[in-house]
Amino acid sequence: MSEEIIKKNFQEYIEIAQYSFQQKKYNAATTLYYKALVELCDLQLYRKIKKIGANHNERFDLLQQISPELYRIASKLFRYYRDSYNKEISETIARLIKEEVENAQKIVLP
Repeated sequence: MSEEIIKKNFQEYIEIAQYSFQQKKYNAATTLYYKALVELCDLQLYRKIKKIGANHNERFDLLQQISPELYRIASKLFRYYRDSYNKEISETIARLIKEEVENAQKIVLP
């Protein structure tokens, strides 16, 4: 794993999330925005401790210690990410996720 791979993955997810949002595909947008957020979290962890979480629980534990602000965003949005697999996501929720990911992006990639 390298910083460049994480950044590339982030860029791919965010571009497709934005396209999905514009196309009113809110479940797909939610899933992809959250995946983009995970890449931002991993980038922050990699930069600070050269380690990323092996799963969501480990990532949350590390974030809580290393980057509480990102932890707050990721943990708050996680339920919507899970909901996107079997519930209909509204435009309002998708927009909230989009905005929170944009906030996280400002933290990690100023």
